Amino acid sequence: MIKTKDDLKYYLLCDKIAIGTDRKRPKLFGDRLWKFQILYRKTEYHYNNRKNIFHRIAYYSDFIRFKNQCRKLCSEFPLNVFQEGLVIWHGQNIIINGNAKVGKNFSISTGCCIGHAHEQCPVIGDNVEMTIGSKILGGIIIANDVTIGAGAVVVKNIEKPYTTWGGVPAKCISENKNEYMEKRKERLKKVLRMY
Repeated sequence: MIKTKDDLKYYLLCDKIAIGTDRKRPKLFGDRLWKFQILYRKTEYHYNNRKNIFHRIAYYSDFIRFKNQCRKLCSEFPLNVFQEGLVIWHGQNIIINGNAKVGKNFSISTGCCIGHAHEQCPVIGDNVEMTIGSKILGGIIIANDVTIGAGAVVVKNIEKPYTTWGGVPAKCISENKNEYMEKRKERLKKVLRMY
């Protein structure tokens, strides 16, 4: 949870490194999703400190812009769900339940859903990747280092790390490491050593 300015800087840095860019800030024209993520993190920061009048005003200002961006993307991103290292590959049609818990170094693509079923929400570990159109539903637990394949629907716990799941309902289709995710983990380890 982002409570201090240092927390905000740390989350923004981790998100930037996870995205894989060397630039200090987004381009003036372009980098729409990176700008969206920055606004998302700032909105979280001000929301978590809203007892202070300055933060309350800043929160309402950022929240209006943030919700407007969510509407343009036809997506729902509740606050305080994602830990550091978030990557949004394609922001359209993503639905996230506000009670879900998502770990570090998470990436998500278009058409994904993290939703509740039977009044319970998923808990997702670190280094998980959801590809296009995948869904995680119900009070299930997803282990660290799992890849959810395109169009997969996960309705049962995934306990084994370094696996890829696909199909409806999802079944394990590979037990190989996700090499791309391993490279991202190495980049983020450098940040953790700095802090």
